[in-house]
Amino acid sequence: MSAALERDPVPTFLASMPTLYRERFDTGAAREHAAIAERRRSGAVHAEIWRALPGGVAAVCVLADDRPGLLSFVSASLVVHGLDVEAAQAFTRATEPPEAFDVFWLRRDGGIKAPVMPGDVVRVSETLQELVTGRKTIDDVAREAERRRTAVPPAGSTRVAWVEGAAGETVLTVETFDRPGLLLAITSALFRARVQIVSSEATVERGRIVDRFTLVEFDGAPLRAGRHGVLQVEVLAAIDALRERR
Repeated sequence: MSAALERDPVPTFLASMPTLYRERFDTGAAREHAAIAERRRSGAVHAEIWRALPGGVAAVCVLADDRPGLLSFVSASLVVHGLDVEAAQAFTRATEPPEAFDVFWLRRDGGIKAPVMPGDVVRVSETLQELVTGRKTIDDVAREAERRRTAVPPAGSTRVAWVEGAAGETVLTVETFDRPGLLLAITSALFRARVQIVSSEATVERGRIVDRFTLVEFDGAPLRAGRHGVLQVEVLAAIDALRERR
C-alpha cells in the first residue's frame, strides 16, 4: 500500500482547525468533515449534508474561502431557499487562503415537516456561489427573500451582551425569539457596520435562540472603543425590523 493511501488526513485537518472545533467534535466527526473538505477541492464553495437527523433536520457543512461578510452570504442563501437555522457553528481553517468551515443544523421554515434534502443544499450552494463570485449581490438575494416574510413574535425581549476575550476579540451574544431570517438580519447588520465575524455559534436555550459572534474590525484589529453601543443599536434595529414581516 502506498504512503499516500496510508496517510491519515485527520491530524492535518484537526491541526488546521481552531481549538473550539476540537472541543465540539470528536475524531469520528473530524474524519467525516475532513472528507467533506477534500471534496471541495478548488471550487468557490461547497455544501453538503453531513448528517440527516430526526424531525427533518439536516446538519449541513458549508465551505468557502473566508472573507468579511461570508456568513451574511450563507444566511441569505439559506433564507431565500426556505431553510431556517436551528443551530450553527462557524470556524476558520488555518489554510492558504483561510477556509471557512461552517456547520448548520437546518430545518424548513414555516413549520414545514418535510426533511431537508440534497437538492435543497445544491440550490443553496448555487446561490452562495453567485454571491461570492459577484454574479449576485446580497441585496438581490434579500429582495428574493422578502417574498418569504411571515409574522413573528415581538422583539421586545431581545437581550444583547458583550464579553471581552483575552486575545483582543469581542464576543457578542444575542438572545431572542427564533424566526426565519434572524441570522441573516444580524450578520447583515454587522457587515454593514464593517466588523468581521471571526467565529459564530447558535444554540436554542429554553425555547429561544442564542447567537454568539466573535468580532474584530474589518482589518482584524480589536473593536475600537465606543463600537459596542453603535453595533448594539444596529443589531437591535435589524431584529426589530423582522417584527414588521407579515
